[in-house]
Amino acid sequence: MEGITSVEMYVADRNAEWLGVPRLVLMENAGAAVARNVVRRFPDAVNVLVVCGTGDNGGDGYAAARHLHAAGRRVRVVALGEPREELARRNYEAVRRLWGVELTVAQSPLELLALQDWFMWAHVIVDAVLGTGIRGALREPHATAIELMNIAPAPKAAVDVPSGLDPDTGEVRDKAVKAALTVTFHKPKRGLLTESARRYVGELVVEPIGIPPEAELLVGPGDFAYLDFSRRPDSKKGDHGRVLVIGGSLEYSGAPVYVALAALRAGVDLAVIAAPEPAAVAAKAQSPDVIAMPLEGPRLSLRHVDKLAVLAEKFDVVAMGPGLGVEGETPDAVRELFQRLAGVKPLVMDADAIKALRGVAPRGVVVFTPHAGEFKALTGVEPPRGLEERAAAVREWAARLNSVILLKGRYDVASDGRRVKINTTGTPAMTVGGTGDVLTGLVAAFLTKTKDPLEAAAVAAFVNGLAGEDAAAELGYHITASDLIPRIPKVLRRFAQ
Repeated sequence: MEGITSVEMYVADRNAEWLGVPRLVLMENAGAAVARNVVRRFPDAVNVLVVCGTGDNGGDGYAAARHLHAAGRRVRVVALGEPREELARRNYEAVRRLWGVELTVAQSPLELLALQDWFMWAHVIVDAVLGTGIRGALREPHATAIELMNIAPAPKAAVDVPSGLDPDTGEVRDKAVKAALTVTFHKPKRGLLTESARRYVGELVVEPIGIPPEAELLVGPGDFAYLDFSRRPDSKKGDHGRVLVIGGSLEYSGAPVYVALAALRAGVDLAVIAAPEPAAVAAKAQSPDVIAMPLEGPRLSLRHVDKLAVLAEKFDVVAMGPGLGVEGETPDAVRELFQRLAGVKPLVMDADAIKALRGVAPRGVVVFTPHAGEFKALTGVEPPRGLEERAAAVREWAARLNSVILLKGRYDVASDGRRVKINTTGTPAMTVGGTGDVLTGLVAAFLTKTKDPLEAAAVAAFVNGLAGEDAAAELGYHITASDLIPRIPKVLRRFAQ
């Protein structure tokens, strides 16, 4: 069986809701699946005790309790505190209204010990305490609840994951429920498949609960779980990301500004533009939020490489390409810089920089953000028009180049050579120049928030598209790239935790 991590499961769950499948429906399906398997596996068990935690796993347990009650079982429920999650609370309230189900709240070890006769009364015990929600050492009353379940002679049925068992590694740091049956959802959690977990898992049943396969393929709100936007109270300037933008030329001054402003709006502390002097002067005039460091001459050249390599040491991520052009020594300078920085700093390569790198072997963290023409310049092949074939081509070339490729288009396709993510946000209004530069800034910013470059690229495409949709909703097909930048925080406030 193919395993899934707890984060991947969280992403699929939230993305399913984005696709129109309410999480309440998923919880209902999970509870029904647990009840169905308990009845199948323990047909003679009349007395059923359900022990529920305060999170979503507890919500699944409350739903299971309702279905077991409807199946004619005598059901008692122990709640380890009132639910802290809205969906779990709704199922808790539904159980509380049932005359035929006994429910009590036990929030301390003493209150649980007073219920030992309930644990001995049960013919089967449903463990809905922690599931994938375990974090570090067990706390009370969870530890006592697990002990009482294990002491009781009745067999245990675990909801999703036996409480106390790490869903990703299968390790048990303290104690865990020893289940006779584990009903897990959508796909087995990786930890359940390990040899060390076998004695805790018992019979493993994988139940579909209505999560469509697109929930793992398409980018959605769940993918924000891979990014960390938190800030400590004692944080200082620079702690949340420093991005260096290498771009611009005599002809093009706006592109690197879009990159820098998008990165700032996405939450980095510093975005510095290193640009040929005409572009640097123009950048300073466009925004006081941007720091622009001039490079002598009208275009990037080989004489700038040493200075830029030293400058890049001070930054977390380097974005290169927007507005550089392809004249003179610029392509040679790009290749030399790439060789110097690849493997040293995470790189986002866009626009004219991509055109200079065909045949160059990347190393380290590199994200290419080409449109169709730049993809051909990088790989020598036209990207297919069909989405399935397009995704296969992006994955193939990402694997060949040992990098992440984010191919822009009606549907953005991103791959790291193994996984594929597809973004469906955006609007035809975004064909206006500069929106790709905004995307580059978002990718660079999100690379400071995660160690997963594929997810940085995927979430950047998602945010960029939503910002464009919001701008077009107000302005129609008359937007500019500048209209996207102030809308980035609105998107992030909606989805980033």
